[in-house]
Amino acid sequence: MSFLCLIWLKRRLWLLPILTSGWLFLSFWVSYIIAVANNHVEPNFPYISHTAIEAPERCVFGQMVNIGAVMLFMNILLRYLYIKTSLVRKTIKFNSRWYKINLTCLVMGFFSAFGLSMVANFQTEVQRGPHYVGAGLAFGLGMIICWIQCAISWKVHYKLNNKSVLLIIQIIIASLLTTSGLIFGISKGIYKARQYAGHGTKWDVLREVYLTSTVTEWVLAIFILMFTLTFIPEFKRITISDPQVELISDQEIQVRVNDITQVSQANGSSVTDAEEGKNTSSTTT
Repeated sequence: MSFLCLIWLKRRLWLLPILTSGWLFLSFWVSYIIAVANNHVEPNFPYISHTAIEAPERCVFGQMVNIGAVMLFMNILLRYLYIKTSLVRKTIKFNSRWYKINLTCLVMGFFSAFGLSMVANFQTEVQRGPHYVGAGLAFGLGMIICWIQCAISWKVHYKLNNKSVLLIIQIIIASLLTTSGLIFGISKGIYKARQYAGHGTKWDVLREVYLTSTVTEWVLAIFILMFTLTFIPEFKRITISDPQVELISDQEIQVRVNDITQVSQANGSSVTDAEEGKNTSSTTT
């Protein structure tokens, strides 16, 4: 699906970050609206995952977020390819640490997108363990990825091209999402600890800290989607071509098989001759 989407976009790859952010943002609000309409959740800023506990909203949320997770990884993949090509054009040696950093960010991006899919498929009230693992990968690892992308932008755009606008925007967004992430983590930890200790509920004395944690979770998600939009200027410079499909006849397949067989036999004969030579030398000695 992701490959077909890239083929469809072709020379309009700059639309991918917009479609990704818009799709995921829409998925959050659609499940929220359905949940509120069915009285499954309070309308006053619930946790994002709490809008997808009951059917039918959890079905819609799961389907839409799974698609969004694939689209999100496509953005990371394209950014990886763009940075790799940019480093090559600037004649940066292949043993440079920036290639490794870029590849590391790609791998982390895969796990972050996979975590987002886990959040969609494992509801918080049913499978807390997998859900929280997915949330940690999606949000926690997502914040780290944003900062690594800032470092990469510093190298590619500022150090090599002396351009700082994109870097500044990314640093501002990364700072805001990190701040909101810290506030979210701290406030939710305080809320859960006090709730389990029997010091109140989200409807009375814990209302303020509860709303702090829920609002900052929504803000954190929005900032991560906003960071994706910073890829638009780079993706405007990327195009992809249609895949080339080559049909091979049965005769050509047989010829290739015979060639491989002959090479294997030749290599085997060389190894056998070498071993026989060693044995002869040992016997003579």
